[in-house]
Amino acid sequence: MQFQVSRRARPLLRAPLLAPETIVSLTKALRTMGFGALSVVLALYLREQKFSELAIGAILSATLLEDALFTVGSALLVQKFGMRAVLIGASALLAICGCILICNCPQWLIVTALVLGIVSPSGFEGGPFSAIEQSIIASNTRAERLTRAYSDYNLWGFAGAAGGALLAGLIVGNSIHPADSYHVIFAGYAASGLILAWLYSILSLPNLKPLSQGSARLELVLQSVGTGGKKCRDKSLGYMHWLAGLQCIDAFGGGFVTQSILSYWFVMRFHTDAAFLGYLFCATNVLAAVSFWAAPFVARRFGLLATMVFTHLPCSMALCLMPFLPSAGLAAALLLFRSIFSSMDIPVRQAYTMLLVVPEDRPYAAALTSSARALAQALAPIFSGWSLANVVCALPFVYAGALKSIYDISMFARFSHVHLNSVSENPEHDFITRPISSGSQLTEEDFEALSKLAVTRQTAEQEALRRRNKRLVFTSETFNA
Repeated sequence: MQFQVSRRARPLLRAPLLAPETIVSLTKALRTMGFGALSVVLALYLREQKFSELAIGAILSATLLEDALFTVGSALLVQKFGMRAVLIGASALLAICGCILICNCPQWLIVTALVLGIVSPSGFEGGPFSAIEQSIIASNTRAERLTRAYSDYNLWGFAGAAGGALLAGLIVGNSIHPADSYHVIFAGYAASGLILAWLYSILSLPNLKPLSQGSARLELVLQSVGTGGKKCRDKSLGYMHWLAGLQCIDAFGGGFVTQSILSYWFVMRFHTDAAFLGYLFCATNVLAAVSFWAAPFVARRFGLLATMVFTHLPCSMALCLMPFLPSAGLAAALLLFRSIFSSMDIPVRQAYTMLLVVPEDRPYAAALTSSARALAQALAPIFSGWSLANVVCALPFVYAGALKSIYDISMFARFSHVHLNSVSENPEHDFITRPISSGSQLTEEDFEALSKLAVTRQTAEQEALRRRNKRLVFTSETFNA
């Protein structure tokens, strides 16, 4: 017996069980849980495998560099294969890396897995996931709710990272042999990659193939509108390059004090154990997650740029003090206090970037800034490893604090007089840069409104020309008289 489904029921059968925003939040939490657990034990595991301090720093740098290159190429891969294929492929690499680390492999295979796989020494984010997910959120969120959306998104991420760090501390603390506990963490890391691949397979994503056609059509309309649209796009590209350059400085400074390097520094300086580090980094991630709730309220009161700079600058200066503290308790207390404000700029920075550029440039902006941060962050662990190997333990913290402070001051000096799209006084700019709810694709209504805007502008130009000619005729007649 065959059953036929009515036309009204077919959309319900095709509809996803979970909303895209919910799935993206779940993948963020699951992914950062694996990254957070792995970052606590990664440097200790490499030391267990007889790697030197300089080699550990070089491996962490190579890992971050590979993630950055993957993020750069993800924009092209998305255009060719689609978001789903890139996300599932990245999840598969994450799972393969975990499987290789479980086995007692030679050093060259461990290095290959860490460099070619997806690993986050920072304990929070790695690979092309975040850039793609940010563009998904921006395309489905209005401007006034964008900071709150990114706050919730990053809250899930820091909650997952906190849970992963706590779980790693508990596993290592209750294990007789540290090597066995490392294998348990690696097994969970591989399992998280498989679950991520399944979640991305059921995620409802917009089709990006019509985007190039829509962008070409948009350019034709913008040419009809005149110089207003062209200047808008030119400014958008200029802002993206400035943001990418300044965030390189911030990320390069942050690369000196990744969570893996902090773990190693606490062990070498104060002889702490992995259980202490697990509890410490769990607490720092929890405090950072709590700060996300306050970020939208602070940004609404003082503005996005002021929130980014004046919550981040004191935390940057605090890094310079950490290596001079005499005990692990004081260093941990300063790190916890810094975590209350150090991550408040993350959702604000993401919202600021999306509001600073036109919607058609948002996927590119997210990929550009993410890859720029990852590339810059990849270079710092080499110098950190050299510093730690030579027992000059203050240098990574001083470098990090100085570079981050330069970023904060330069950011405020460059963008303090720049108006965001949501508060622009140019009506053409406001229309072109308003959020589009159809997955960053322009609908027929959008093109129709833009075409009307072009006709209105052409009519105004023709009227101005007619009045100018009339004045010239009047002047000529007066002169002849």
